[in-house]
Amino acid sequence: MLNFKCPNCDGELSVNRSGDLLCSYCDSKFNFSDKELKEYREFRYNMLYYLSCVANRTVAGEDTERLWQHSSSISLSAENGSEINIAYIYKSERSGVECYTARNNVIFVFEGDRAERFAQGVKLLCYPSADVRDLAQYFPVITGRYALKNGKTMLAVSKPETVFPLGAFGSLDPAHAAWIVSRLENLCCVMEYSGVIHGAIALDELFINAGTHELYLIGGWENAVKGSGSTDLAMMRRTIKRLMGSEIKDAPKEFIDFLDKTPLPDAYKDFEDWDAVIEKGFGGRRFHKLDLTDIKI
Repeated sequence: MLNFKCPNCDGELSVNRSGDLLCSYCDSKFNFSDKELKEYREFRYNMLYYLSCVANRTVAGEDTERLWQHSSSISLSAENGSEINIAYIYKSERSGVECYTARNNVIFVFEGDRAERFAQGVKLLCYPSADVRDLAQYFPVITGRYALKNGKTMLAVSKPETVFPLGAFGSLDPAHAAWIVSRLENLCCVMEYSGVIHGAIALDELFINAGTHELYLIGGWENAVKGSGSTDLAMMRRTIKRLMGSEIKDAPKEFIDFLDKTPLPDAYKDFEDWDAVIEKGFGGRRFHKLDLTDIKI
C-alpha cells in the first residue's frame, strides 16, 4: 500500500473513515476509484481485524497469516550479486527514501548519503541511567546494511511483528490520538535529554502496537541534528491533526487548544501541559482499545 500525494500541492493525503482522501495542507478532497476503495477497505479491514484480536488477547497464528496473505514483495539486487527478497504489508515513499514494512523489520532504501546520516542520527540518542522503561527499544536498532547495485543503500531496522506504521490506519478518533500524543511526548523528552532534534515526525515515521499502546519512532533519523527547542513538538501537533483528520471535530476543546497553540519551550514542560489536557479533556488516563467497532471501514 502506497502513500497518496495531493495533485495540487504534493502534500501527503490521509484517508478518513468514509474512504475520502483529504489533504491537511491545502484542504483538497479526493475520492478513490471503486477499485481502489475496495482494495483499501479490504486492506484496512484485515489489518484492524488482526489488531482487534491482538488487543483482546485472542490473536492466533491464522490471524497473522490472514493479514500477510495481502502482502506484496520486492527483490533488491545487492552489490555483491545476491538477491534480497522482501515481503511487505505497507510501503511509503518520500524524497530519496523508500520504506517497506516487513514482518519483523522495517526496510529502508536510501539514496545518496542518507543511510549514513540515518545511522549517525540514531547514535545521537542517549538515555538516563534510571531508564526503567527501557525507552531505547522505541528507537531504531539497525540489524543490517547492504550496498545495492543501483547505488542505493538498504538498512534493515528490527521491529516486533505486531507493530505497524501509523500511516497505515487512516484517520483515528481523538481517544486513540490522545494515547499516541502521550507516547510521543515521552519520546520527545528522551530527545530533549539527548540534545537532539529529530526534525521529521510524521505518520509514516511512527509505528504503533495498538494492542499494548506502544509507539516507536523508527523513520526519519537521517534528518536528526544536535540541538534543542520545540521543533519536534510542533511537528507532533501537525501529525496528530493529520491523524485525526475530520475526526478532530469530536475532540475535547482542551485537546484542540493544545494542538493549536505554540508548544512550550522544552519537552518536559510540554508533557506537563499535556497531562493537564488528559485530566481535564478526557477525565484522566484510560486504556481505550482499538477495536473494529470504533472505526468505520
